[in-house]
Amino acid sequence: AIVVIVMQFQRQTDDEALARRLFEETKALELELSRLRRELAPAPDQPLPAAIVQAGKRLQAMKTRYANLAEERELLGSHRSKEDLLIFRVARTFGEYDMAIPDSFVAEVKRYIREWQQSDRLANAVARINDDNRGRFVAEALRRQGLPPQFIYLAVQESNFRTDAIGPRTRYGIAKGMWQFIPSTAERYGLKTGPDKGTRRYDPHDDRFDFERSTWAAADYLSFLFTTEAQASGLLVMSAYNWGEGNVARTLGRFSNDPSKYNFWRLIQSQMIPDETYGYVLRIYAAAVIGEDPALFGFDFDNPLKGL
Repeated sequence: AIVVIVMQFQRQTDDEALARRLFEETKALELELSRLRRELAPAPDQPLPAAIVQAGKRLQAMKTRYANLAEERELLGSHRSKEDLLIFRVARTFGEYDMAIPDSFVAEVKRYIREWQQSDRLANAVARINDDNRGRFVAEALRRQGLPPQFIYLAVQESNFRTDAIGPRTRYGIAKGMWQFIPSTAERYGLKTGPDKGTRRYDPHDDRFDFERSTWAAADYLSFLFTTEAQASGLLVMSAYNWGEGNVARTLGRFSNDPSKYNFWRLIQSQMIPDETYGYVLRIYAAAVIGEDPALFGFDFDNPLKGL
């Protein structure tokens, strides 16, 4: 019996080492592929180069192998509930090492899931996602940049997926549109801001209110964050989108000179992340978890990304 226990422990240790190595290799390939996509930057109506398509297939195969290793070998723990496993699965989707997720984070995600359950906000946003095939357009724009389509929930948090959304006046200007671009970021990513950018009014000449143009720009900006400050961490992408790319990079740089070690858990441990940004990331994450299996959480809509 002792021999069996030792062998089982050794196998788990070996599996965990293999999982960690596979995750790191996958992350490195994903980061390099994302950088290559940005370097070549084909126009939206042009096909992706064959080399990128093949590398993308290899990356997906590596992700599948890692997911199978994590779940089938029960490295996450056989005691985990279905809700827990969905939380871990979404972490993998956003490029996070799920086997390093603190239990406290799992509990926090569940708390924000309950927050979504207490209003019809998510259901209304999903109805807009399903309207006029808009969810498919966003998913394709994100995938073209090598990003998971679950980033669609960032637009849910920003604007409830409303193209006519207008934010409050801030020292950076007024954020507008579904992706809530401030004027400087909008212009940096090729969007015209229009003559009323300084007022809280809808402006038909402002590209931020254009669903397709603003979505392409958002996918481009998210891809930039993914390949630079966030280092292929989806949760850091969300943090930078809300708090500012410079703030995230400076905060993490105080704790490590190695960007490959950056992750959201380290940002939390810094105790410098604003409450607003913390809640922002958790709400997006919780919405993405719900979206994987809405019925499990008491919602009567289908996964808006299913089949896209």
